Amino acid sequence: MRTAIAIVLCVPLGLLSGCAISERYYGNVYEGLKTRESIVRPSVEQKSADKFISYQEYEAERKKLLESNDKK
Repeated sequence: MRTAIAIVLCVPLGLLSGCAISERYYGNVYEGLKTRESIVRPSVEQKSADKFISYQEYEAERKKLLESNDKK
């Protein structure tokens, strides 16, 4: 019975997750990993906010690099 309830609850969640905007999903994953990194490896410095860039900055930098590699 519990297995059937778990399946009934998980199937719609799986289907709905496919409808999520991938850009937002990847942004949330990036922010989560950035937060995890700051928790797991705390630095003595208080400049941890400067160490990481936002997902939007990362994505813009990545696109520039991909475009420059395509031109070569």
